[in-house]
Amino acid sequence: MKFDLKNPVHRKIFIYSTSLIIGIIAYLILTRVNDLISFLSTCVSVLAPFLIGFGLAFLLDGPVNWVMNRLLGVGLPEKRARNLSILIVVVLFLLFILFVFWVMIPSLMDSIRVFVSNFSNYAHGFEMNLEVLAEKYNLDFSQILNLLKGLNIADMLTNYMQSSMSQIMSYSMNIVHWAANLVIALAAAVYMIADKDNLLKAAKILCYSFLGQRKANFVQVYMMDAKNIFQQYIVGNIIDSVIVGFIAWFGSMLFGFPYSPMIGLIVGITNVIPVFGPFLGAIPVCLLLFIIKPLDALIFAIFILIVQQIDGNVLKPLILGDKLGISGFWILFSVSVGGALFGVIGMFLGVPVFALIYEGLKDYTSLQLKDRHMVVDGSASIVDDES
Repeated sequence: MKFDLKNPVHRKIFIYSTSLIIGIIAYLILTRVNDLISFLSTCVSVLAPFLIGFGLAFLLDGPVNWVMNRLLGVGLPEKRARNLSILIVVVLFLLFILFVFWVMIPSLMDSIRVFVSNFSNYAHGFEMNLEVLAEKYNLDFSQILNLLKGLNIADMLTNYMQSSMSQIMSYSMNIVHWAANLVIALAAAVYMIADKDNLLKAAKILCYSFLGQRKANFVQVYMMDAKNIFQQYIVGNIIDSVIVGFIAWFGSMLFGFPYSPMIGLIVGITNVIPVFGPFLGAIPVCLLLFIIKPLDALIFAIFILIVQQIDGNVLKPLILGDKLGISGFWILFSVSVGGALFGVIGMFLGVPVFALIYEGLKDYTSLQLKDRHMVVDGSASIVDDES
């Protein structure tokens, strides 16, 4: 018997059967959530080196293309130019990682050690300043003073390290495992960049084979938007934050602020977060400097304000451009919602994800309106008719 959806009985059978199947699938998913999460975690763990490799390839592809275009300009063959550009970029990336591990991290750890050992002196000086202010302006700082007197950060950290030592030892195998994964990921990234054309061709063939021309065209345009948005935003933001972090580091050294590496790291990391990042980085540093020397906190606040103005008006437009296609309101909205849902990672990725959704909806609605031969005028309250 031919199944005809135009037949009311057949249509009801189809609707009820589909609803039943969806209900069963939903029930199985809800009752097997833990098994599903465990399965997905296993898949992610197995594929972790290649997922990280894809991320590295995505980050390094732009610099590779930039170097390759320069090498092609001096007359090198395309294949040799691509291989040489990959080698140059990977070597520079590894040198940067070595710089972080052998220069920045020891300096950062030394700053933390000195701060912990001198914290009692800083706290005592801060107490004296508060007492002077309380007497001079008749203010009540008793609660803050009691908190500082009962706070011993050195003992707190020592007790925490002792209690966590067994747990830290248990993580040693995980550290080795992740180190091996990173080596595999870097190798996978090199292969992905080197064989990019063939991989993209295979993905395009699969896309057009399964979806057809119209839907595949839309997917291709959407993927290009995704690549441009994420590559521009993530890579550009990382470069911008590294520059701002180094400026904060060397500026702190120039002004004689203590713990310059730690200040540069805090400012650089928080700078990747749009809108709120500069404040998230400046506030703890100002508090730290205020405890040590209040005048340094004021100088740093003025310095970081100037740096953020230069960053917002010169560096970010130069590095990122203005191609995300969303207004300041939607940037604030995406950062707030992303942070509420996924924390710091959500604040960082909220803007490009929302920009991608925005571009996808805009392209989809444009196609739908074009199919209906409709033009929506923003100044008109309604659309009169279809032409």
